Amino acid sequence: MEEKDEKPVEDAQAQAEHRLRMRFGWHDLIEDLIEEGRKKGAFDNLAGSGKPLHLEQNQYAPEMVLANKLLKDNDLTPAWIINRNIILEQKEQLRAEMVRTWTQHKQAFRYAQGDAQKQALVISWDDACKRWLAEIAKLNKLIEDFNLKRPVNNLELFKLRFDEELDRIHAERYLK
Repeated sequence: MEEKDEKPVEDAQAQAEHRLRMRFGWHDLIEDLIEEGRKKGAFDNLAGSGKPLHLEQNQYAPEMVLANKLLKDNDLTPAWIINRNIILEQKEQLRAEMVRTWTQHKQAFRYAQGDAQKQALVISWDDACKRWLAEIAKLNKLIEDFNLKRPVNNLELFKLRFDEELDRIHAERYLK
């Protein structure tokens, strides 16, 4: 008889603890419930237990399953990723050229002897800036086209701004 009396007391205490957790312990509630279920064996006989997961299929884009499988099986890269990589490469090439040209012009201007030499460097720098403005306009068009075609929202590319690119390399727009 004593065993039956103890069981309802334990159940009442467990229920009281459960109610307190439900009311006040929200941040750990899910972890607690999962751990409690694990201890009770709720996850012991799940369907597919011990079998490998099939992670190849994207449940969010079922219409692309065949296309993605063909690309993967043939070791091909989707065109939009190739385009993205080309744009990123062109961006880096432009930035490297800007750094190289700015460094050369800044150093040459510092050691220039005479107004004629300085004026030639000013004109050369201005020509380089104009060329980069045109290149940035072309790149921004490619970026705009890419952003309209990309299937994944978080892979957006941002347009270049000439002034920000100059700030990035600590360059001045006009050589003085």
